[in-house]
Amino acid sequence: MSDHEHLANWDRRLVEFARETDGQRFEWGSTDCVSLVRRGLKKVFGVDVWKGHVGIYKTKRGAVTVAGKTDYENALLTSGAVEVGYHFGTSGDVALSPKEDEHGMLSMALLVPARKALTSAPREGVVIVDKLQLEEGTRFYRYGVKTDG
Repeated sequence: MSDHEHLANWDRRLVEFARETDGQRFEWGSTDCVSLVRRGLKKVFGVDVWKGHVGIYKTKRGAVTVAGKTDYENALLTSGAVEVGYHFGTSGDVALSPKEDEHGMLSMALLVPARKALTSAPREGVVIVDKLQLEEGTRFYRYGVKTDG
């Protein structure tokens, strides 16, 4: 269960964030895929939902160190996200790739409207891709889900 509530107009804030960041160059701690998703989630919820779950870094070395200490699936779940099926992934959900990138890190994306995903890579920088272009086996996680309990 997630205690995180969406901000008013969160969907518009997310679209604006995606438009602002699309095409920016890759920068560790700002526009690498994990930092990008973290920043996008803050636009949706107004708080850092990963605080205490995923470390912050500013360099490639820091990113590799954090990645080596972080089980991202566990971090998503313990920070309040719930896994949703591939076909149910929608705007505001986090996409977690099953494969490591060239730095030994799992790739992430943040789903945005129109079945798109905001992500980044060192060579391409920040890009918006079709959800269907994400790696086969990508899993989706959602914050803000209320459950009875």
